[in-house]
Amino acid sequence: MRDDATCSDGTPITAQVVADSLEHLAASDGTNTRSLAFGEGDPTFTVDEESGTLTIDLSAPYSQLLGGVTIEGTGIICPAGLADLDGLATGDVEGAFSGPYTLTDQVAGVSATYTLRDDYDAWPDWERVEGTPATTINITVESDSNTSANLLETGGLDVARFYDANATRFTDSDEFTYVTDNSTANTLLFNEDPSSVFADSQELRAAAAQAVSATAFNDAALDGLGNLMTSVTDSGFACVATDESLLQPYDPEAASEVLSGTTVRLLTMTNWEPAVDYVTEALSAAGADVEVTSLDAADWAQQLRTEPTTWDLTVRGETNSSGLVHQALLTKIGPSFGEGGTNYTSSDNAEGEAFLEAALSTADPEEQCADLVAAQETVLERVDVAPLATSTHYIIAREGINTYEFSGYWDVSALRIAS
Repeated sequence: MRDDATCSDGTPITAQVVADSLEHLAASDGTNTRSLAFGEGDPTFTVDEESGTLTIDLSAPYSQLLGGVTIEGTGIICPAGLADLDGLATGDVEGAFSGPYTLTDQVAGVSATYTLRDDYDAWPDWERVEGTPATTINITVESDSNTSANLLETGGLDVARFYDANATRFTDSDEFTYVTDNSTANTLLFNEDPSSVFADSQELRAAAAQAVSATAFNDAALDGLGNLMTSVTDSGFACVATDESLLQPYDPEAASEVLSGTTVRLLTMTNWEPAVDYVTEALSAAGADVEVTSLDAADWAQQLRTEPTTWDLTVRGETNSSGLVHQALLTKIGPSFGEGGTNYTSSDNAEGEAFLEAALSTADPEEQCADLVAAQETVLERVDVAPLATSTHYIIAREGINTYEFSGYWDVSALRIAS
């Protein structure tokens, strides 16, 4: 451990402090962050305070440990936070924070205010970050992108995020700068539960995929600003399959020969009207009878996980800020939610499971990548999903504000006021 890091109450961040925080995470059975950090095994933590080191041993092989313990969800919780878990859950423990900013005000789902710690001096050794850290960062939630654009244009906002055509109002202006990230992967996700029309029918899944154009989806849902996908997640990540021959070509005429007269239950979210309208029209044009159920985000996610008998197909936007390709595979390979897993598709893909298990068990980086690519190829060949486009997020900043993206992820703590 570095010897200059402290908690927001001044407590030094020692190897034991880190171990206690990770032990708390490891005790959180069933959470996605836990499995991404440590895999499916149980971690054991050994502290050597004299040398300032922490050793993590796993009961089951997990090749992605290093990447897993560096995702945002594994941030170190300080002793004050672990001593008051109720307060930690609401963000009310002042000494719980280990990063540069502390949460000083919040209205759930509306706004949050973060204040820079006076004593913070443990910044990463960034090579290209210039300027002065903001003393206060006010974050607000705005559901209407046009409103955000108007506020940014008139000075009501300093920074705003867009994934639609509002971004183009600023990208060619000398008064604004921008960076991009591609964290949300949008796919057609097929339900292969026995109750679904797509169960045991790769031909029907392929036909549905042929009926939907990824380019047209990008235009309808993302104003053409997204990047077309070659696999289950952002193609900028390491070990992503790039063989486009595994994708179903857009061919509505061929699709109609198989889809015609088939009833498809499409489960969607209420704020995805343009995307849903396009997918519905495309499937209908290929002869399918599409029954749409539109729910708010929370109910949609709940029904996907717990009611597999009620839907056949969904348009899913999957955020993967970890940069780990196996995160996207775990939602398409292995046990379903009803079986205690995280596989939305309920697919039975023993070959893919074997490749994924091999990738997570080897210490050889080349073997890891080869097996991860092979696992993705099984998913694409089986048409368990149909890749569409990743949402390109434009983070637009007014003149005088510097923003930065690292490895495809925008880090708000690296926001700087230009010197």
